[in-house]
Amino acid sequence: MRRTLFASVALLFLLSTAGACLADLQYTEESKITGGAAVKAMKFAGVFSKDARQATQGSTSTISVKGNRMRRESSLGTAEIYDLDARKMINIDLKHKTYSILTFDELRAQIEEAKKKAAEQQAKAQKKSDAQQVKITPKIKITPGSNSRQLLNYSAKEVKTRVDMEMEAQDPKHSGETANSWVNSDAYVAQVKGHDELKRFYARMAKELNWLPGELVGSSAQVSQPMVEYRKSAANLNGMPLLSYVSVGFGPNPGTTGQAAAAQPTPEEKKGNIVSKGLGGMFGRKNKQEQQQSSSGEQAGGSLMDMTIEVKSISNGSLDASLFEVPAGFKQVQAKNEIH
Repeated sequence: MRRTLFASVALLFLLSTAGACLADLQYTEESKITGGAAVKAMKFAGVFSKDARQATQGSTSTISVKGNRMRRESSLGTAEIYDLDARKMINIDLKHKTYSILTFDELRAQIEEAKKKAAEQQAKAQKKSDAQQVKITPKIKITPGSNSRQLLNYSAKEVKTRVDMEMEAQDPKHSGETANSWVNSDAYVAQVKGHDELKRFYARMAKELNWLPGELVGSSAQVSQPMVEYRKSAANLNGMPLLSYVSVGFGPNPGTTGQAAAAQPTPEEKKGNIVSKGLGGMFGRKNKQEQQQSSSGEQAGGSLMDMTIEVKSISNGSLDASLFEVPAGFKQVQAKNEIH
């Protein structure tokens, strides 16, 4: 779950139209959760869980693309190879020297099952809160920023993206009750050789599976609903994001401010609001101490998660075809459910 969560936001920018791949591309990016309610939960869980401690420390991924094959290798000791021509995914455990193979048909079946379970869980949550009738209106805004940076010898221009998922109760008994979940991004985007080929690879992958490597499936509504709309808007970005500050939140949207935007307190979320309760209501239950921290400039309660994603290196050199094969001496094992 942690690995897909880190990767999911990095892939939001990479959709475009299909076409032929022309150039090899390899880049390394570092992803780290820097704030929000998720950090508190992970720090608490970190007392008991090694994985939770690693989540707050961040991870590094190396993405390599050659023709119709892509490899994503994580610093956590795993790698995935996606082969569009052979229509298969190879999952590699670098620590234990094992690998498993899933065909695209098998992978698609796992994706559909994960989506089905997520929908059932959401329906149960809505039923418990009496929030079955909710109208959701997505609002997306992409604007050029005023800043620019020199990153890895590229001139990167600022692009701000804001997604709001406005929810309104349709039951007459709860007329006027609303809630909002959102994603904000402040990214620095540059023209990078080979990036168009990467976007085309992801476009073909999305067409095959209605899914992208690293995309989170079955997450909570606070994350998944605005992320879906955010992903749809990604095709409007002209270039590769080299540095991105991303926030996911629930409640009033504070807007982007040059870095990951912290949400403000959520005064509209009152006891009995079925829309907020349907989404979990987790940000309507702050105590007085947390409210004071928000007003004093510390992390406000409406932010579920703040992340920084930074590209650390880029190469256009020719990649060895063996990089996209199973390493010699690795043992094949039965494939597990790779979608969470």
